[in-house]
Amino acid sequence: MPRYSALLRLLPGLLVVALLACTDEDDGQDLDRAAPEDTVKPDVPMGGVDPTPADSKPREVVVEIQPLLPGELAEAKLTGGPNDRVVLHFEAPVPELDWNIHGHAGGGTQTVVEELNRSTVDYVFTPSAQGEWFLLLRNSGSSAMEVQVRAELFGAITWSWE
Repeated sequence: MPRYSALLRLLPGLLVVALLACTDEDDGQDLDRAAPEDTVKPDVPMGGVDPTPADSKPREVVVEIQPLLPGELAEAKLTGGPNDRVVLHFEAPVPELDWNIHGHAGGGTQTVVEELNRSTVDYVFTPSAQGEWFLLLRNSGSSAMEVQVRAELFGAITWSWE
């Protein structure tokens, strides 16, 4: 039995190696690779603009240039719910764009997401509940800027500047 005991000690390690080799097949879904730019996951910053294959074409696309003086705010109202989605893309000439999405349920302010000092933003917003949600843009710099705004609306969500 002594000569087999060395083999028995190696057996668990060999099994682990064999199992890992079996699960490392290329099935076309390599999770370690970066996602292509045309795919996104809802409610997370993303690099593309095609939210899901189920509704690959937006109902409406908003493309505007929003001028902002130093310290100035602009706010868009989004009215929608959990079955809706907005794919947002903003570009500012300098990294002095602050933005957030928030709601005002019950008289308070609920911030969904907020980022400061950005020059580019890509984000998919799916409302957690039916209601009014607000997108706020602010120039935190000392010079006027023009922000390129693109919003792709999916479902019944609406967009209007306040």
